[in-house]
Amino acid sequence: MNEEIKEWQTQSVKHKVAYVLMMDGVSFRYTEETGIVFSAPKLYVENLIYRLTTCFGVSLKPIINEIKY
Repeated sequence: MNEEIKEWQTQSVKHKVAYVLMMDGVSFRYTEETGIVFSAPKLYVENLIYRLTTCFGVSLKPIINEIKY
């Protein structure tokens, strides 16, 4: 179950995404231009989106994009 760690970026509901990332102990960085950028496996990001919509009151599915270099 070795999932590849990828870099992700979001501008959606930044305050709630940051809150959940901090609760989970995931480090991230933030700038106004790029928004929140963090590293995690794809499965974590899918679970993060699910948690945000079901547990944290986010009405629209957050857009979290993989950063491709």
